[in-house]
Order: sequence, then structure tokens, then C-alpha cells
Amino acid sequence: MLEQVDLSKKMDKDEYEKMSEELGIHLGELQREAWEMGIPIIVVFEGWHASGMAEIINRFLMPLNPMGFELYTTGKTCIHEEKKPLIWRFWTKIPKKGGIAIFDRSWYRRAIIEHFSKDIPEKEFSDCLNGLTYFERQLADDGYLIIKFFLHISQEKQQKRLEDIRGRGVPLFLAEEEEEDYIREYQRLMPLIEKVLERSDISHAPWTIVEANDLNFATVKVMVTFIRAVEEGISREEEQRKRKTEHARECTIPALCPSILEKTDLDRSLAKSEYEEKKKEYQERLSSLQYQLFMQRRPVVIVFEGWDASGKGGCIRRLAQALNPRLYRVVPVGVPSDIELAHHYMWRFYKEIPEAGHIAIFDRSWYGRVLVERAENLCEEQQWKRAYREINEFEEILANYGTIMIKFWMHIDKDEQLRRFKKRENTPYKKWKITEDDWKNRDKWGLYKDAANEMLQKTSTTYAPWTIVEGNNKKYARIKVLRTVVETLEEKFNED
Repeated sequence: MLEQVDLSKKMDKDEYEKMSEELGIHLGELQREAWEMGIPIIVVFEGWHASGMAEIINRFLMPLNPMGFELYTTGKTCIHEEKKPLIWRFWTKIPKKGGIAIFDRSWYRRAIIEHFSKDIPEKEFSDCLNGLTYFERQLADDGYLIIKFFLHISQEKQQKRLEDIRGRGVPLFLAEEEEEDYIREYQRLMPLIEKVLERSDISHAPWTIVEANDLNFATVKVMVTFIRAVEEGISREEEQRKRKTEHARECTIPALCPSILEKTDLDRSLAKSEYEEKKKEYQERLSSLQYQLFMQRRPVVIVFEGWDASGKGGCIRRLAQALNPRLYRVVPVGVPSDIELAHHYMWRFYKEIPEAGHIAIFDRSWYGRVLVERAENLCEEQQWKRAYREINEFEEILANYGTIMIKFWMHIDKDEQLRRFKKRENTPYKKWKITEDDWKNRDKWGLYKDAANEMLQKTSTTYAPWTIVEGNNKKYARIKVLRTVVETLEEKFNED
């Protein structure tokens, strides 16, 4: 791919100044238009060292309103970043609707460097690239415009520029110790970089190879490519809005999924004496396992979903009683804020994933998209249907990093829910637990049940299986949760 690029292309100073001024005016106009339409844009700059990236980026930024973009320079990972999956640090930096995020080196640089310097196994590298394509496709599906540039120069040009830089005493800011091989090994790196470019050159996030031996030509090509991409993005958005106003939302036939929940035996119970005995046993084992997790740097994600008043809070408390508070965190998930709504819906959950060796317990989670948002028509049908794949990909990325995934659906019947609702209403210190929304959701029991059945069927995977907890009897439910967590952790340790 790169060997066929014509690096002799040039542009003289007069032509560059004329074109860059005209293009700059157009850039500013498009930035304002994209902002008004709420189109988020991600611009990725990759390339060889000494390819002129800093100069080209700076020229590109000059016509833009600095209030509408963020520039992120990607260097060596810090200790905090090393405790999370690679893609976490970039998910947390995606722009809100209408904003622009510009990455001076990105997720690809990290993947290439870590593969080249650490010589990680081929499967691990392939899993990493898959995760990067998941990331980009999910953003593109949600309306993000992704524009990727690879600044290509010849080896001779690179050596000449590096010598010039050193001769002027200018430090190579991004040429950190881990990247010394990356600078010296042009020929050895070429096949790896071409492989990455080929694997990640996809329709919704294509690469533009920029001939950067001449900085004037490279700058103009970047500006022209950006302008064309944004113009096309604006046209697509206008067409989609037009279609939405012309066509009313169609009625869809409910998915005829097998009723997994109907098979659940809700008569299961546990005597108090047995409950106390087993709770003590499992909590002691869990306490010991938590320190093993920390020593082995294994993160754990525990997800609780289920009916209102199904006992999620009680189960979470019994888990937490056994844990060191420095090594776990409960993440309560409620209605998204305005800032969260201005991002991809998975953005707020990536921010909460645990560091290596820590436990995150989610009291409700990303499954809200295929449960509440689906049942309450809070998102479009194509969005919640697409979310099954996006959720599975998110959990696959976590699992490939070594995260242990444990997911619970807390199941009760409609009569038991009514009994608990009334008890909450009649108990002063529990009244805060019952809201008007709880009663409204109960009126849509059938819709939520269909949604839950389809969710359980489509998102129970080998790396993140669901456990249905028979919750009519709280003692039985709490022990099943404790036992499942303990046995899952012990099983994972035995596998290793």
C-alpha cells in the first residue's frame, strides 16, 4: 500500500498560501455548520516520526474556532491508563455532539508500538485491532464522522529531517524511550503498519494516505479531504432528517423470542439458619478472593439488572460487606445527564470500568438501552437493535483485557413485585424507594418482559454469560449471587 504512494508531489509557496486561505475560510464555515447540526467529528493523525505532523496539525487548526475542538496528543501510557483496556483512554475523549476531537497520534500508534516493542502474541494483537474497529463502527453508527490521516514520508526524508532536528537542538517530544525502535526500524515496521492500515481501512472510517515529503502539499490535502468528508457528512445528516419527517415511525411486530424467564422456578427458598451459615461461608471466601484479584491485577465487572424491587440493592450490600472498600466501587446508573446524552450512550459506561485488580458493581447498566429505552420508546428502534452487537463487543473488549464479567438478572413475578411496592409505600424509611416511574413501568410488564427475554438470549456469551436469579425469596437470591460470584472467581483462577 505505502510503497505505491507517489512522494514526489509538491506545491510551491504562492499556490499554497492562496489555496490555504480559501480552504481555511471554508473550514471555519463547515465547523460552524456541523456544530449547529450536532454532528460530532473525530480527526486522527498518524504517521512516521518527522513526517511534519505537528506543523500540519497546527496549520489545520488555525482556521478553526478553538471553542469547538479539543486536541489530544497521545504519548506513553501513564500508570492509571495501563490499568485499563487500550481503548478506554480514547472512549473517554470522544467529542460531544457538534464538537471536534483531534488526535495527534491515536489508538493505532499505541497498538503498533505495544505490538512491536513487547512482541505480544498474534491473537492478542488481532483482538486489539478488532476492538479498534468495533470502536470506530459504533461511533459511526451513532452519527460520528471519523476522518483518518496517515502522513507518509520516505526513509531518506525521515533521516534528513531527524538530523536537521537534532542539529538545531530541538527535542523529539514524542520520541520517548519506548519509541526509539519505532524511529530506527523504518523497514521492519513497514509491513506491520501496512497490515494495520489494511485491517482498519473501513467504509465508515477510511484512511487517507497523505504524501508528506512536502509539507505544503500535505497540508492542502488534509484540508481538502476534511472539507469533502464534512460536506458529505452534512449532506447525509440532512437527508436522514428529511426522511424522518417524511415517514412516521412504523409499528413493529414484537420479537418472538423464546420466553427464557417463564422457565424460572420462583418457588425456590432458603431457611434463615441455612442462609446465615452459607452467607458467612461465601463472604469469607469472597474476601480472600478479592486480594487474589488485586495481586493478579484482574479487574471484575458485576452487573445487576432486573425488575423494580427485585432485590438488587440487598444482593449488592451482601457482596460489599465482604469487600475492602479501597478495591471496589458500586456504580448506580440512573437517568443520563445532558452531558451524557450529548455523547454516544456507551461513553458514560466506559468511564466507569474498573482498574486492574479492582471490582466495579453496576446497579443497572448499559443494558438500559435494550430495556428501559426500548420499552419507553426513548430511542429509535434501529438504535436498540444495534445495541445488542455493541454491548457484546464492549464486553468482549473487557474480557480480552482479562476482565471477569458476571451478570445477574434478578427475577420476580408480578404478584411479588406488587407486595414489595406496597410494603415500601407503607414503611416510612423505605418510601424513597418507590416512585411514580415504578408504577408506570409495572403497567408495561409485558413490554419489559419481552425486552428482557430478547436481551438474555442475544447477550449471554461465553465470555459474559447471564445468571438468572430466582428472587421471590430474598435469602435464596442473595446466596445464589454470592455463590455465583465466588465460584466464578475461583473457576477463573483455576483456569489460569
